[in-house]
Amino acid sequence: MSDLLNLAVSLRARADSEIVQLLRRRSAIGSPKDFFDLAQALLTPKSLNAAITKLSGSEARTLAALGKGADSAQLKAEAVDSLVELGLVARDAATGQIITLSTVTDAASAILANIAPERDGFPATGLLMLPINDSVIGLAAIAAFETQQAVSELLIDAGNNRLKLTGKTGFGVSDVKRLAAHLRRSNQAVRGYYQLAEQLQLLVLVGERWWLSGAAEEFLATTVLDRWVRLAGQWITSLGPVGARELNSVLKTHPELGLASALKTVFPLADANLGEELGLLAEEAQGIGFSVSGQPTLLLAYCLSGQMDVAADLLANHLPQLQHNLIVQADLSLIAPGPLDTATEAVLRKFTDIEQVSVASTYRLSALSLSHGLECGLSIAQIRAMLLDLNGKALPQPVEYLLREAEARFGRLTIWPGAGGAEKSVLKSTDGILLTEILNDSRLRAFALQASNAASIFTRFEPEIVYYGLREHGYLPIRVDNSGQVISPRDNQNFSGGLADSSGNPFQLLVDNLRAADERVGKQPDDQDLTRQIQLAVKNKAALRVFAEDRSGTEVEFYILPTALANGRLRGMDKRNDVERTLPLERIKRVELG
Repeated sequence: MSDLLNLAVSLRARADSEIVQLLRRRSAIGSPKDFFDLAQALLTPKSLNAAITKLSGSEARTLAALGKGADSAQLKAEAVDSLVELGLVARDAATGQIITLSTVTDAASAILANIAPERDGFPATGLLMLPINDSVIGLAAIAAFETQQAVSELLIDAGNNRLKLTGKTGFGVSDVKRLAAHLRRSNQAVRGYYQLAEQLQLLVLVGERWWLSGAAEEFLATTVLDRWVRLAGQWITSLGPVGARELNSVLKTHPELGLASALKTVFPLADANLGEELGLLAEEAQGIGFSVSGQPTLLLAYCLSGQMDVAADLLANHLPQLQHNLIVQADLSLIAPGPLDTATEAVLRKFTDIEQVSVASTYRLSALSLSHGLECGLSIAQIRAMLLDLNGKALPQPVEYLLREAEARFGRLTIWPGAGGAEKSVLKSTDGILLTEILNDSRLRAFALQASNAASIFTRFEPEIVYYGLREHGYLPIRVDNSGQVISPRDNQNFSGGLADSSGNPFQLLVDNLRAADERVGKQPDDQDLTRQIQLAVKNKAALRVFAEDRSGTEVEFYILPTALANGRLRGMDKRNDVERTLPLERIKRVELG
């Protein structure tokens, strides 16, 4: 069989969890429709080059040995398993034998030519012994806290703004700069946060837009320590099982190396692109608390040796202590002297805007933020009670005035779904002066607003677009459905088109779709499925089991080596009876490759 067929058959035989892991570790796979599409995507030069250059030293040497015909049983089992997981070699489901793929070995030959031999005494195993230095762990804990906080802010920002697929990294410069200014971090650091959110599947790409996944909601609802465990786990996973073991070994053998140099030693095939990724990985390690001033910390040592719980316990003792206190000031600012607990923070963010993100954050109340809180289901009484509880004393008079005004103005301007066409949205208000002001506002000219009567305005733009456009210019609209019920602005932040059926995991959703396509081809394929399977068999000179109806309507099975598909007929050699057959496609019910 061809490489494509070998890999497709191997992928089909894997457990779902194994395919999900492959999808996590490989890039440039697109949206395959079936296992043959997936195998084809994995064997493209772009995808292969990215996978090969990310191999650790052991994986690279094992792939080179397999390419030269070495017996896989004589090689490191862990490295062989990792290559199988990556789809760089295939494993026969029946015999367990390793099948080398010439497409892969040909693409890898030039890259692997100069790989250095393994050093004597490698690998060194066991826990990387580092001293417990409270000041170092303290610095690592602050960095870890700020990183999980930054990723949380990124998710909130993604919920409040439309993130479109843009550029090489997938995230636009304007989005990066906006978040960088908000977090007071560099653009490069923010790109790293976006990449981390994508790797964790907190952000998922659907069409041309990034959406929050179900996993993002879970992330925001968890504690600081739980968020760190997820970030730390993803960093270790990104190394691969062999890469993580080798990094531990390199640091144990050469403790004088900094983390960045150790990563370059572990991944010796790194090209310019991967070199940039390794630099980003080293920066992420600094942010997670795995290194301080470039030197590995005990948190990294524990995680590399599989003791994530021990690392979490160590970190917990040095994280900033949670507070239940807020200083409410007359200028409408709210100062948190320390990090708030997750539940309090979640409610607070519904009716405030954050001004400064840090261990001691600053928030601000405004008419817009309070309107947002009311749209999310809160009441002014609930907001007042929460502020009183956190402040511990009476609220300043300007804050009370703002609360009363927000309550009085809420719902004065509503956006209803229109009839369609030129009237996709209808703005209604009992305040005629307010509608006149909106009609005459030159900043809103792009919406082509038109008055239908004294109490309503219509436009050809969708309600969601009009809603954000009005808020951007200081108006306080609310969206309602046809029955007049308020639509929460958070209802449109998450993409739920099937993700909930797979525990919020888009990779699992893709696997489910692959399985469904495979089952459909096996039971009731459409004409396109049949044609595709037969064309693959002809191209790869693979045998087919063909199930067709004879003239009496009885299903008959043929074992055919197809030679041509033309004019609605399949021609091929019947392997069982050694005769050539021609079968009309309309009589073929299903086919099986291999």
